[in-house]
This record gives sequence, structure tokens and C-alpha cells, in this order.
Amino acid sequence: MSFTDLLTISMPVYERKEFFLEALESALNQTVKCKIIVVDNCSSHNYFEKICKEKNVTYYRNDRNIGMSANFSKAFELSKTKYAMNLQDDDRLDPGYVEAFVNAVTQHPDIDIFYCDFIRITSKGLLPHSHTLPFGYMEKGDKIIEYGIKYKLGFPYIACAIKRTKAHTAKDVSENIGSYDWEWLYSQADKLSFYGDSRKLYQFRDHDNQDTKINSVIYRLTRPYIYDKVLMEKVSDPRLKKKASNNVFWDLVRLKAFADNDMLKEFLRGGNKYNSYLRAKLDENHVMKTIFAMPKGSVNLTYRVLRKAGISG
Repeated sequence: MSFTDLLTISMPVYERKEFFLEALESALNQTVKCKIIVVDNCSSHNYFEKICKEKNVTYYRNDRNIGMSANFSKAFELSKTKYAMNLQDDDRLDPGYVEAFVNAVTQHPDIDIFYCDFIRITSKGLLPHSHTLPFGYMEKGDKIIEYGIKYKLGFPYIACAIKRTKAHTAKDVSENIGSYDWEWLYSQADKLSFYGDSRKLYQFRDHDNQDTKINSVIYRLTRPYIYDKVLMEKVSDPRLKKKASNNVFWDLVRLKAFADNDMLKEFLRGGNKYNSYLRAKLDENHVMKTIFAMPKGSVNLTYRVLRKAGISG
């Protein structure tokens, strides 16, 4: 049996049971084995511990719920290998993921982040995603930044094995909400080396109980900030700056189109940097301020019509 001591697959978990065993077995059934740990964020049951004992998998349990993002960071910290990857408890790995990672690191020992393409698990079967991704070896992640602007945010952070000395911790991200992982990655991309495998070695489950859907409006709040305050700052090409600015505009319109008025009022009263950013954008941009004063239904309908016509971002 082939084994690598370069990588730990860590699984941060909390409460949700229904997909866990399938996800864990996908990590166990790799063609090249590696260390696997499960980090339980103080669930109300012992299901995860029971399964880990049966499967001989290392299990950690937090004394209290420390929050999702902090638990993800803790999973990196508890991994003792050179690289670690966080496998979501509702997703699956292709059996060749670890082998592909080992081959990439063998060819390019300096890579900080290995990632692969992915496919969506849906109620209609396996379906492709809509993102455009760069693949191959990148000594610096300038192409990651460029693609994030040209083809919109979509880097497969979920499918990453990250060098632990370069991985972010909870302390590295001041506002651990929404797309904080993308914010960290895009802000650091030009300082990191990447290898992207074009094979679909990660399977992302698309379902109603996933965090990105439950908290979709929060994610919409953080996305324009990333375009404006992270990606636009990273490029000098005026065409990319213009594209990033366009992305900011349409993501703010999208936020208004889908957020309830009460939630928008809460955002505008909030004290984190994303709330402050939204307030500033409305103060400085009279067009956006007018859009945000319109009824949600009108903005939603207009946005959908423009998107269908290929006009919106």
C-alpha cells in the first residue's frame, strides 16, 4: 500500500451527519493513503466519534463551538504534515486526488497550493460548474488574480492542499464571514506558487443545507469587497481594473436584488469592514444609492432581465 507523509486530509464537522460517512470513505479510499483527522466543533451527538473509532481515524472534539471558520483553521493547525487540505463533510474526493497531489509536489517541490478541477453533485447527477480556471504550474499566482477578475470569483479553495506554513489561521482573517477564504487567497496569490490539475478530482455537493446557500446573502456582501479592495489593488492593467470595477457594480446590484430589506438595514448598521464598505459605496455612488432605494422586487426583475439579455455582469 502506498502512503505519503506529506499530506493530511482534515475534516471539520459540526452536527450534519447525512453525508459524512461518504465523504470520509472517499478520503480513506485513495490510491495513495495519507493521514486523516476529523475535527468536531462540539456537536450535540457522538456520531462522528463513533464512526472515527470504527474506521480507525483520529478524532478531535472542541470543548465549545468556536465558529465554522475558526474550526476550519484549527483543522489546519492540528494537521502535522507539510501540507493539509480541508475536506468538506458533504463533498467527496476522487480516489486519485492524493496521488495527483504527490505527483505535482514531486515535479514542483516549491508549490504552496495544489488544487484540481471539480464537479458538482446535484439531484440531477454530476454536473459541471460554470467557472473558468487556470491549470498547470504557476511560480506566482498572478494568473489566479487575473482569472478572478476576468472570469469572476471561482477559485476552488475547497479542492486545495495548502502548505501549512502558508495557510491562513483564524487570526489572519479579521472578518471570518462570507467569502473570507477567497479574500485570503486572492490577497496572497501573488506571493504563492500554485499547481492546478485539470482533472475533476473533487466532487462538490450542491444542496439546500450547505452554508453557501443558507448564508448566500452574506457571501454576496463580501464579494464586491474582494473585487474592489483586493483584486483591483493587485493589477495595473487598466482593462482589468475596469473589469473589476464592473464586477463590483453588478455584485452590489445582485446584493440588492436578493437581500431582504431588513437584512440590508442590518448590514448598513453593522460594525465590520464589509458593513463599512457598503455604507461608503452608497455614500460615494449616487447611482448605487438610488438602486438601493428602489423596491427589491423591481431590482430583482430588472437584474434578471438584463442577465438573460447578457448585459449584466
